Amino acid sequence: MTVLSDQWIDDILQRSKHISPEDPIEQKLCDLLVKGCFENYSNLSDKKGLLLAAAFDLLVAAQYYSAISHSGWLYSPGQEPKLFFHYTNCCPRSVLKNEFYFHPSQKPRSGKIGTITSKLLVIFLGSIFRYLGYEEDVLKGTEPVDLVIVNTKKHLILFAEIKAAPLLTPPIAAKSQNLTFEKEGEAIERGYSSVDNTNLFNMPLDILIPGKISEDEWKENYFPIGSRNSREDKNWGFRGLIKLIEESPDFFSEYFTFWTNAFIAYYPKKTSNIFWLTNACGTPSPTPLQWPSRKQAQGYESISDSKTSVGMDRTDDIKKGIYQVLKLGSQGKPNTRKWKYKVGLISNIHAARHFNEYLESFKDIVWTIDKTKRAKKVGDLPQEQSIYNLFDGIVALTSSFTRDEWIEKIFNFIIE
Repeated sequence: MTVLSDQWIDDILQRSKHISPEDPIEQKLCDLLVKGCFENYSNLSDKKGLLLAAAFDLLVAAQYYSAISHSGWLYSPGQEPKLFFHYTNCCPRSVLKNEFYFHPSQKPRSGKIGTITSKLLVIFLGSIFRYLGYEEDVLKGTEPVDLVIVNTKKHLILFAEIKAAPLLTPPIAAKSQNLTFEKEGEAIERGYSSVDNTNLFNMPLDILIPGKISEDEWKENYFPIGSRNSREDKNWGFRGLIKLIEESPDFFSEYFTFWTNAFIAYYPKKTSNIFWLTNACGTPSPTPLQWPSRKQAQGYESISDSKTSVGMDRTDDIKKGIYQVLKLGSQGKPNTRKWKYKVGLISNIHAARHFNEYLESFKDIVWTIDKTKRAKKVGDLPQEQSIYNLFDGIVALTSSFTRDEWIEKIFNFIIE
């Protein structure tokens, strides 16, 4: 039985692999973000983890931008009319004035989000570990493991379940003419509406990063991100963000101010204007008169629903994660002799809203095997009976809980 358990771990390790982005420019952005966070954190934040979590959202955004298309844009009228390709169901600049105009977002489906963030989190953690000079390897796992961290010299290994999703994704913006429609022989200006951006390729594009005026006041603030040159130009977002970070000294500080304030608004929930740019923000409150009802359910449409909750904060993900960690532990911990084997959850953002309700009562659980089926207390077990942590770590860039010295050590940059 001992051999079988070690073989199971060895087999998963052998099938796990380093993953490289499809294009080197993706790795370049990742390394640039990591380097920038560690070299400049003292000027921006007292917590490296928060800075890294904000940076990870930019990495995810660059991947989302690869799917930008001619269709699905929102026309936003005004003195400076804009077109937006956005990721929540509302005009992104209108919410800065606490005004709500519904428009379907271009956010990927929840399953697609999980695939994107899992891959990118493995790459991102690998960049962090290389920057810090760790001897640990970060690998993309294989079923039933999402991520493997291994120190082969010390025979330390972590099998982890990834549950990750961004806090926010900055909308893409483009300048527009005042669009009109014909009515009774006259050209009438259009209101908020869906349009095709027929001039997308090679068009100068911006991202909207709201600028803070006061505690509850934010202004429109745009940064150039280049352009998509063709249908085949899928990595234009990575290219644009690299140039923006390298050439605009104010960009990341402005972005981080926006991101951290949005995170504070996300939890504890504070329905300020930038709150409505975060994922899982729900339905606007109070609900505007023109806000649409749901087509296939009661109630109103949401700006962003719980299916795209932040980090590991989706309740279904937490439940699945608890089961997966228990499964990984029970399959490997009781019988391995070769490996110092650990299990846990890993994310970009901790379960801010749901930790106390769903994880607090589980975090310090330890377990063992009782083949007698009669043990009622520790004294009923053999004197040398091993006990095991349910969670060796519940790790996120924004907050980390560990019951293991090795995991605490390799992730100490989160709390520094």
